[in-house]
Amino acid sequence: MRANAPRIDPADLDPVREFRACPIGLHSPALEAVLNILRAGTMGGKYCIICLEPHRKWALGRLSGIRGVPPDVVPGVEYDDLEEAEWDVFRRRWEAETGTRLPPEFDGPLHAPSTNTAGESR
Repeated sequence: MRANAPRIDPADLDPVREFRACPIGLHSPALEAVLNILRAGTMGGKYCIICLEPHRKWALGRLSGIRGVPPDVVPGVEYDDLEEAEWDVFRRRWEAETGTRLPPEFDGPLHAPSTNTAGESR
């Protein structure tokens, strides 16, 4: 492999589709390989999830890269769904690693807004 060869093929979107469908849980070997790359390397500046309220609220953070120094909270980016937080961090790390933005099919929330029987949004 060349020294400058991409570690992830940005054209192979199957692992992205798999992660988007199920961000938490067991994953295929192909997705695990991608996740290992996204989680490895220099920690400084890498996106992470910070728990604000257990099981209720999370924020986007950036790792300091220095042991013992806590991550910085990214202002204005909070989540009330852990899977949405995991997806956002995956997407940001993918784009940082590959240098490419994911296609529009991956825009929008993971979960469609649910409606009650009267048709009102919850």
